Amino acid sequence: MKIISVLLTFFFGFFCSYADARPCNSLRAVDWLLGSWRGTDGNNVIIESWQKVSPLTYEGLGETRSKASNALKGSESMRLVEMSNHVFYLAKVRHNELAVAFKLTRCSKRSAVFENPEHDFPQKLHYQLQGEHKLTVTVSNGKDEGFTINLDKRDVR
Repeated sequence: MKIISVLLTFFFGFFCSYADARPCNSLRAVDWLLGSWRGTDGNNVIIESWQKVSPLTYEGLGETRSKASNALKGSESMRLVEMSNHVFYLAKVRHNELAVAFKLTRCSKRSAVFENPEHDFPQKLHYQLQGEHKLTVTVSNGKDEGFTINLDKRDVR
């Protein structure tokens, strides 16, 4: 009886963790990112918005604005694309001629990690949902250099 109890506990734990896992090859793994997010960093307001434009594409816009004057200080267009059984994060900033691609390498129902080890900086983007309406974005070289942005969901009713 003791062996059956141990086996049931093992299999229950295994299947519960499997049920919580997300297949990182589908945009559905990052549905929680959709919407508008806003945060502040010193004298800046940071806004990131994501919308679903098709079953295989989400489009995003990131802006940094002056807290005092609302003047645009920087922006980037972003896209999440599901293709060839993978999800890619494409970031286009003014100083790069082409978009930079990051592959979704790890995900859960509250986290997504996109990586491109060949890019100078950043090499890693980590999105972490903190509660239902808070998002932490860590932009890094995958080691010891980087920064974190804390955002709140804007379209909460």
